[in-house]
Amino acid sequence: MREPTPKREPTCVGAFVRDDQNRVFVHRRTPTRRLLPGIWDFIGGHLEPGETPEEALARELFEETGWRLRRIEALIADWEWQAKGEVNRELDYLVEVDGDLNAPRLEEGKHDAYAWVGLDNLELMMEGRTDGDRRARDLVAKAARIRLTERLRLEPVGVEHAEDLWRLHHDEAVAAWHGGRYTFDAAYRRAASGRRAWEAVGFDKWMAYDRTGGELVGRGGLSRAELDGRSCLEMGWTVRSDRWGRGYATEIGRAGLAFAFDELGADSVIAFTQPHNFRSQAVMNRLGMQYLRDVSRDGSRLRLYAIARDQRPAVSRDQ
Repeated sequence: MREPTPKREPTCVGAFVRDDQNRVFVHRRTPTRRLLPGIWDFIGGHLEPGETPEEALARELFEETGWRLRRIEALIADWEWQAKGEVNRELDYLVEVDGDLNAPRLEEGKHDAYAWVGLDNLELMMEGRTDGDRRARDLVAKAARIRLTERLRLEPVGVEHAEDLWRLHHDEAVAAWHGGRYTFDAAYRRAASGRRAWEAVGFDKWMAYDRTGGELVGRGGLSRAELDGRSCLEMGWTVRSDRWGRGYATEIGRAGLAFAFDELGADSVIAFTQPHNFRSQAVMNRLGMQYLRDVSRDGSRLRLYAIARDQRPAVSRDQ
């Protein structure tokens, strides 16, 4: 792996605010704006002299919406862009705010309308973008696809996660269940494949991070699998070995089932595991999945589990 190039100091921040349907707040720049007039954009702007990114974030949120910053959930993008010969480094955050989400106070003279963008109307972000730049659209899509559980932040896998995917599959105990350690190139290809799947079919794996400290926990989520001549939704998970036995796989699995049944409208979800992987089978049992039969897949004998929508167990708050 190459040494990372030193980064310039941040000059801009962006804020992604979501409603209870995971839609992202955007507002339309007035047609008189010097930069990108008339396009839909998310909250954000330049740091003022002496400001930290967190201070700029709170200020921009209040100036552009009247909302107060309650919590920074995560940094979801760190990127550079250029305008009029000036290179800017931007940090974009998923945040929670205090205030009425149904009544933002738009900044007079700068924004003239607002909207909530989900996965069904992402192309709103491309209106008026004559240069075809998809960056804002893709960042809104990423923010809309993130899911939060009690302890985890689940981010849709993309090329920016290649190093963490490589780290996860360099865990000796993890690699033993996956045919060996990933090379970095293999991790990058898998991350890029996941990114394409999220765009093409609307689901794939998440990378899982601790919500409190941000540490890598594992990955998991959905993919397509062929079974008995039909396409099915398959659930899977992988957790760092030093986090085994703490319920993280079950937490990822529950999020995946909720996504499959409540958002994708699936009728059933399947999962495979090796006959001697008793940890994985215990997770499947906790999720309410039922053993169906042994199957042959890619030359290996695996145990097939499944769960239908109406078989989901009730989950209490303390589970």
